[in-house]
Amino acid sequence: MALKGVCNQCGLCCYVGAYKCEHLEVLNIPGTPMATRCTVHDKRYTDMPILLVGPRGEIKHGFCLHDSAAEEMELTKLIRQGRCSLQEG
Repeated sequence: MALKGVCNQCGLCCYVGAYKCEHLEVLNIPGTPMATRCTVHDKRYTDMPILLVGPRGEIKHGFCLHDSAAEEMELTKLIRQGRCSLQEG
């Protein structure tokens, strides 16, 4: 990845719209530092099948973007919006 810095675990990159990754443990308001934790952080891999959980408990199938070009694109978008602690390399 061409990004640098330290992730502040805000969790925004683990959402697709209103749906969040099933493995995202929300500890505080998403988007704030240390607000979330990945419960499978050491086991995740690019394109790992995941479930996305909606606000009313509805389920969609998805894939983890960890270490992918799609993740870099999503993080870059969040950086440019001022919503990510990382920086473009």
